[in-house]
Amino acid sequence: MGMLRAGLCPGLTEEIVQLLKGRRIKTVADLAAANLEEVAQKCGLSYKAGALQRIQVVHAFDIFQMLDMLQDLRGTMTQQATASSGTVKVVIVDSVTAVVAPLLGGQQREGLALMMQLARELKILARELGVAVMVTNHLTRDRDSRRVKPALGRSWSFVPSTRILLDVIEGAGTLGGSQRMVCLTKSPRQPTGLQEVIDIGTLGTEEQSLELPAKQT
Repeated sequence: MGMLRAGLCPGLTEEIVQLLKGRRIKTVADLAAANLEEVAQKCGLSYKAGALQRIQVVHAFDIFQMLDMLQDLRGTMTQQATASSGTVKVVIVDSVTAVVAPLLGGQQREGLALMMQLARELKILARELGVAVMVTNHLTRDRDSRRVKPALGRSWSFVPSTRILLDVIEGAGTLGGSQRMVCLTKSPRQPTGLQEVIDIGTLGTEEQSLELPAKQT
């Protein structure tokens, strides 16, 4: 679930984020479900509310709905390739595990094929159409070592070009509910192992460390 933050879209400043939170609008889903004209009036917003309307939330409850949505989006963007405005800049899939995991089981071959088809659609958006694509994936534990690892198996691990692990900090006291450790585990440009502690309540950085974590597999 994407939290509202400054810079998420044009015109969405920290001031506006705080005004929206005062109206119990804290996530992208909350914003999409709200009456933005009414919110703009109550919060005293002007033209900037129009920028918020550019955020669209599409509910896809299985991989077939998601594939249809991505293919429609690709077709629309291809037609608008020459336009300088109004195009999609960011696509967030939250979460890919929810639509792929049910397919990985008895009919594993079909499930893997559909998962790779989904990966191809996302890569086309990123590489050919210049869209930033962010995908959330769940974590699971290895059956033998009990170490935490990304869900969906080794096949999916090759799909994202950059991978970030977001983990809860244990023993962080009263702030433990909002503090997370962010670790870069895969990147084509940066050395892996970069870590930062962030507070998802304020989206602030608490500290940065270059200390390498345990070896990634």
